[in-house]
Amino acid sequence: MSIATATHTDWRATPPEYAGVPFDQKRIKTHIGSAARHDADGSASSEPLATFLGLFSIGLGLWELTNPRGVAETSGVPYTGTLWAYGAREITCGLGILANRRPAGWLWSRVAGDVLDISTAAAAYADGDADRRRKVVQTIAALLGVTVLDVVAATSHSASRD
Repeated sequence: MSIATATHTDWRATPPEYAGVPFDQKRIKTHIGSAARHDADGSASSEPLATFLGLFSIGLGLWELTNPRGVAETSGVPYTGTLWAYGAREITCGLGILANRRPAGWLWSRVAGDVLDISTAAAAYADGDADRRRKVVQTIAALLGVTVLDVVAATSHSASRD
């Protein structure tokens, strides 16, 4: 068996081109149909984070809408009607983030929703037994992590004015 090596192995010098797609068109976009944007210094903007958060919102919202009892069991938050309504909110925010060129307002809506989610989980903690409290603590930890990402994305998009 022989192993062939390339004579030029500095792959960082020029990004690989594949399938005929130019490198600058391979970035994940904040909304469908947008052109790739760059910050003033030429670096890629925070669009991938906003895209992730938009898609995450839609996925979480679909779960909350279609299976609020499953979300209640997993999270320890027993309020299925509230979780169902939160699902509609998540989908709306996700679609708003993906559909707008300037999604800062929708990202701040996610931050406000995070505060509401944390408050709801805290209420479930106060009413729960040991197993529910354990689940709620894990849920609050996850919510705090997502809140940090939401604040970072919202702040970044609020500061960047094209």
